Amino acid sequence: MSSFLSLYNEVEYKLKVAIAALDRLKNENVELKKQLSEYQQEVGELREEVEDLREKNKILTITKTVLHREDKKGTEEKIDNLVREIDRSIKLLSRVEWKTQE
Repeated sequence: MSSFLSLYNEVEYKLKVAIAALDRLKNENVELKKQLSEYQQEVGELREEVEDLREKNKILTITKTVLHREDKKGTEEKIDNLVREIDRSIKLLSRVEWKTQE
């Protein structure tokens, strides 16, 4: 009978140890899932930032290329011409709108 009781106590002790280990592992799993979620969100944000930086880099590279191909004065003249053309277009549109309102 005493061997049965000692066997029972040993099984009970091992079961308690196993349950405690299981609880620790469950808690650790919850924490790890939370960390994983945070890291995944951070990775997503960093990917967006990398993509934005790549786009800015492309624009800067194109701009640099354009500025090296053409002198700055030529570029400024083109910009001035475009602004004048836009101004003329706005004036023409204003005239058309004014005439249609009469």
